[in-house]
Amino acid sequence: MNVDLVLQENGIYATLVGILGGFAFATLMQLIEMEKKGKVVTATTTLFAIATFMFLLALLAFVLIYAVVAETNRTFYNLGALGAYALFDTYGAIFVLLAGIGLAGWIRSKATGIATTILALIFSCLSGAVFVYVFNVLASVATTQ
Repeated sequence: MNVDLVLQENGIYATLVGILGGFAFATLMQLIEMEKKGKVVTATTTLFAIATFMFLLALLAFVLIYAVVAETNRTFYNLGALGAYALFDTYGAIFVLLAGIGLAGWIRSKATGIATTILALIFSCLSGAVFVYVFNVLASVATTQ
């Protein structure tokens, strides 16, 4: 793969993961500082903490890949595998984040909890469909080469 394309791709992924990770972290801090305590708050806090750490792991991988490729002006097969793992980590973190968002509504009220859970389920299904579609396209490209 072209060095410029690798740099652009990893820069875009690092930006996206950094923004999502920042959102998860900010929400985590607000949950930790809440006066309200209980099982739902604990579970929601745990989900946002997991999402934050998953996004940070992916961010570290994308930034390191970017740095190595930029410094050496070469691409490496092993770095491609690391990028793929970071991408799967990002996908997982998105689903954990959606689960946390769905659960967070229950802290406020039953009606809000139902609404956020339904919306989180809808967006989880849509996100899953997008991922399946992308992987099918990639699989078809890989088999034709």
